[in-house]
Amino acid sequence: MRYWLLAGMVVLGACKAERAPSPDDAMTDAAPPATATASGAVARSAADTTLDRIIAQRQPGKYAPRDECGGLPGARAFRVALADAVARRDADAVAAMALEDVRLGFGGEDGRARLLQRLKADGKLFDQLAKILPLGCAATDGGGLMLPWFFAQDFGDTDATRAMLVTGMGVPVLATPSATGEEKARIDWDVVELAGGLEPGKPFQRVRLPDKTVGYVVTDNLRSLLDYRLLAINQNGVWKISALLAGD
Repeated sequence: MRYWLLAGMVVLGACKAERAPSPDDAMTDAAPPATATASGAVARSAADTTLDRIIAQRQPGKYAPRDECGGLPGARAFRVALADAVARRDADAVAAMALEDVRLGFGGEDGRARLLQRLKADGKLFDQLAKILPLGCAATDGGGLMLPWFFAQDFGDTDATRAMLVTGMGVPVLATPSATGEEKARIDWDVVELAGGLEPGKPFQRVRLPDKTVGYVVTDNLRSLLDYRLLAINQNGVWKISALLAGD
């Protein structure tokens, strides 16, 4: 399952049941939504700090967030500007950072105007962007970048439709879907498989670990391998979002 549709897209453009710490917390703490009185400099500084934490606070685990985009000219400034715009919920600023024909899915409803419409609709796309930003950055073979970092990794024969990334370190795996369940194991940033189907809205999901242990993990600490990802390319020194989509 190497890069899935990555190449094509680039061309186109903690107690037991408490949620274990994850980079989403860093995003929340470091870059809260800017208020009317907050200066742009403060918001941008907070965004900068969010990116620094990816490197400075490297967590254990095979797929813990990494920042491999430092060698790409202008990539950091692009990501800081994006994080700043997301923190301020500035739909126009985010849309302006995208290609005119930015890809948004697999049904043909693409483009910057459509992106702007979705950003202004209900805030859900902003929520997804806020979750992506602390999950690291990968440099692609074509000179672009990919958020989150783990999406650009090779997961071998893993079934991406059933696989979930455990987002955090020391995440408890419980014998029952209960806060008082017996702890069977703890896991750091690794891929598990849904043992059955995904149960939306449930606080726990039944999963199978790489060593075949079966147990329950808090839903908030699981992220589908096919969840939202962002690709960007450098066009004559200017970074532009070429794709922002989920699914396969």
